[in-house]
Amino acid sequence: MFCLDWLNVVKLKLHYTSNDMNTENEIQLIHEELQEMNKKIDRIYHVLIGDDEMKIEGLVSKVQKHDKYIQNQRLQVARLGGIATAAGIVGGLIVQFILRLL
Repeated sequence: MFCLDWLNVVKLKLHYTSNDMNTENEIQLIHEELQEMNKKIDRIYHVLIGDDEMKIEGLVSKVQKHDKYIQNQRLQVARLGGIATAAGIVGGLIVQFILRLL
């Protein structure tokens, strides 16, 4: 009976040691995956926000610049439209004035 108990204790120790090794391996794998995820998150951050030290412009600032450019373009188109309308009106008035003089 004593030998049987001792054998069970050895088996039990081997079982827990095996489980501890599996747990350590699992923890190591989880740690490695978290490090890889952290690298990917850093890359995403640098793409979106940019990096001033490396002089890399992020997508957020590019979108802001493009938005300002589009607003300026719309303003220029509106100005040109207004100038063309005013020129047409003034030209029409001049033509009517000349026709009345004749």
